[in-house]
Amino acid sequence: MPSPKLPAPDLKAFQAAPDDARVRLNTVTALFGVSGNTVWRRVKAGILPAPHKDVGATYWKVGDLRRALSSGA
Repeated sequence: MPSPKLPAPDLKAFQAAPDDARVRLNTVTALFGVSGNTVWRRVKAGILPAPHKDVGATYWKVGDLRRALSSGA
């Protein structure tokens, strides 16, 4: 059964978000233009920052992703 489509992330909101804001996988895939599987491969390879985990949620901090973007990940 295919997974449900998540709404497209608001990348303008990402630009305005503080560094400690949290984003989910769909935002990371949109930022880097890759699939979810590629995000996880790049995390494992140390190219992208590892996500944080909270009860029932996996997320990345905006500041960590900004640093990855500026380094050319």
